[in-house]
Parts: sequence; structure tokens; C-alpha cells
Amino acid sequence: MKKTLILGAVLFFCMIGKGTVSHAEEHQEFVTYSLFNEKKQVTNVITEEGEELIITIEKEPSLSRALGNGTYTVSTERRGSWKASYQVIVKNNSITTTKNASATAISGSFTSKSLRIDNSKQATYYLKRKVGTSTATINIRAKINGSKLNVSVLS
Repeated sequence: MKKTLILGAVLFFCMIGKGTVSHAEEHQEFVTYSLFNEKKQVTNVITEEGEELIITIEKEPSLSRALGNGTYTVSTERRGSWKASYQVIVKNNSITTTKNASATAISGSFTSKSLRIDNSKQATYYLKRKVGTSTATINIRAKINGSKLNVSVLS
């Protein structure tokens, strides 16, 4: 009994100490991250096309004491195909700045990359990717909804 209790406590602390990892969710429209969260969140998402994406959201360390304010890194990866990331700076529940956009094609190439603040609540990284003769559009969107940052990948 005592061993079971100790093992349970160890497993609990291991799980909360490493951030949040979610398993693949079918046809999930977006990943939600609380602006009050201090830990990295990794979520596997299955798109309508059946592709598995890995979406990672993490708040960067900050001296700011205001809850929700800070720099958040949004990363998306299609394993073996491409990776993209950018940062949004949130202040007073609005996106004020975007920076550090990066996109790497493991196969094919990116022909167009544009990171924009669409409005005070939404930023989108607009990408065009070419593989062979086909071209695909990938839009990685971060949107503030109340005290949450919703990240979606539109194609």
C-alpha cells in the first residue's frame, strides 16, 4: 500500500513537472493555451486531410508580473515535411508585436512567408509551400479569446 502511494505521488509530480502533452485529436479546429499557464504545451492534431501536426505553445520567461502579459512562442511541425514558428507579444489582452518568424521545409521549399498582425486579437503566419509541381497554403494563426490563446493551422 505504501509503495503504491509513493509510486503514485512520484508519477503525479513527474507529469506536472514536464508541461502538458496531449495526444492526437481528430479534426481539432484549434489548440487552446491559457495565458496564465507557465508551462510548455505540446498537442498532436489530426487535420481533415489526415495529416498529423505537432503544435507547441510556450510562454517565454519574463520579469513581468501582469498575468497573461508576455511573449509566447507558437510552433507547428509536420514531421518529416516542415516546421514553422513565431512569437507573439501579448499586453493587456492584445497582440502588440510579432517577431522571430521561422519556417523550414524538410521536403520541398517555402516560396512565400509573411507574418502579420491581422487585428489586435489575431496574428497569422502566412506560408506557401511547394513540393514538386503542387503548391500548398499553410496559415498558422494565434488568436486571443478572453484569457486563452487559440492556435490553429489552416490549409
